Amino acid sequence: MLFHPSDHSVHDVLLKAARDAVAAAVSTKFPLDELLGAELSRLISVSSSVVKRHGILLEKAFVEALQSSGRFEVLHNPVIPITAAADGLLGSNTAENLARLNLRYDQPAVRSVNQDIVVIDVACGWAGAYSIKRGGGDMGPRLRKPLERDVASVRLLLRSYLRDQGYSTIDVTTSACIDWFGAAGLPPHLTVQGSDVDAHFGVPVIPTVERMTRHLRDELHRAIPELLLPLIQRFETLPPVRPVPAQDSPETVFQPQDDASVKRLVETIFPIGPDAIRLPVRTRNAR
Repeated sequence: MLFHPSDHSVHDVLLKAARDAVAAAVSTKFPLDELLGAELSRLISVSSSVVKRHGILLEKAFVEALQSSGRFEVLHNPVIPITAAADGLLGSNTAENLARLNLRYDQPAVRSVNQDIVVIDVACGWAGAYSIKRGGGDMGPRLRKPLERDVASVRLLLRSYLRDQGYSTIDVTTSACIDWFGAAGLPPHLTVQGSDVDAHFGVPVIPTVERMTRHLRDELHRAIPELLLPLIQRFETLPPVRPVPAQDSPETVFQPQDDASVKRLVETIFPIGPDAIRLPVRTRNAR
């Protein structure tokens, strides 16, 4: 049975955050890509910026939905220390063995994980730590492997961490990556798919996230005409494409520089190309 949120002001907060995200992207001055040109470069940069900001808004939507349910306490972006013992166990145990372990902080931390959210149900004695990803595409091993390591190590230490924070009744802990769009490519035992989050938490989260996403998309689409107009005007002024006849390039003859000049070039700290040590003497076609 789902618990339903009672705080309807949550939606107003998220909708304002979505409007602000698009406004901030539109007002940002992005570097110009010379290949795309100013108009197309700006359109793509603003759109990409809004996509990145959607990831941040996903976190905010989860926090607001879970807190407003009245069931959970939510820690946003807590820093969880990771011990050498936790890191060491990851490489020598199966996922099944690790699921039975809870470690104490019996040694100094060797690194830390900035966790997106930690969700705590005090009444049930349960808590979960979650990294929230858009999951719009496969993360690839370079990004996925460190994330898997973080999620697994946090799971080992979460109970101890929360007890140090005063949550002495927490006995059951878990950790996962929430893959909102479902394409991040993380292993199933460390993943909660976006379509499953309501069933996982037992409260409605999906409607809040979808409402925020629709509003963000609508705000972006309202900004698109102003971004498109300069691009359309640019297209209208482009001359027709005409084939350019090939021309013979003049052939230049080179001769080496003197030894002193070459020595100076070798000792310079700046990059040099091969033509720096050759001197053009004449152009054959110019004779």
